[in-house]
Amino acid sequence: MEERVEYWSKRWQVEDSPWHKTDVNRFLLSYFDRVKQIKEGKLRIFVPLCGKSHDLKWIYDQGHEVVGLDGVEKPILEFFQEQGLTYTKGSEGAIQFYISDDGRLKIYHSDLFALDTSICGKFDGIWDRGSLVAILPEDRVRYAKLLKSLLNENFAYLIDTMQYDQSQYPGPPLSVSVEEVTKLFGDVCDVETLLTVDTNADPLSAASYKLRFNLDTCYEIILLLKSKANSV
Repeated sequence: MEERVEYWSKRWQVEDSPWHKTDVNRFLLSYFDRVKQIKEGKLRIFVPLCGKSHDLKWIYDQGHEVVGLDGVEKPILEFFQEQGLTYTKGSEGAIQFYISDDGRLKIYHSDLFALDTSICGKFDGIWDRGSLVAILPEDRVRYAKLLKSLLNENFAYLIDTMQYDQSQYPGPPLSVSVEEVTKLFGDVCDVETLLTVDTNADPLSAASYKLRFNLDTCYEIILLLKSKANSV
């Protein structure tokens, strides 16, 4: 855990966290209905490498059960404080967690790869924004295997990924193409591209990756993964 987390911990400590957004992700707002289609009622949603994302609270406010995970404790504590949620600290084995008083929002403080279904159970959906694109390339197969193991038979998995020439910028966020996502998850998932956004469409925008990282081309891509076993 130490080597994987140290880089991110240092950045959180000095508040160098440009990946953290101060509002709810617009693509989550647009496409969460596609996740809700898998079944009626309350869903269990997993948000890996969540930091202190406002997305957690938004999903929680929709009435669902939300489980996040981050290897750094600082943003987890800040999340509960900034969102005005009272919580209890606990542990399952060697893994610490923080849980809201009503039990519907839990964040594990742990190495992601220490998680398994005996600890966290299974999920109806995953919201993967900033997680897959933060994983080192050599860990991606292991990452995909873990997340697939955490999903119920019927599931919906939303991924917000980036695609660009990695030789022009080392990341993060790292470039993970649609083809690579399909290679990682296509054995059990149908992969649908919901949206492709040219981040350089307005080269003078603060969001432009040309301006931020000098990338000639860069696309933000929203993918929906669903179980092949339940495809019509």
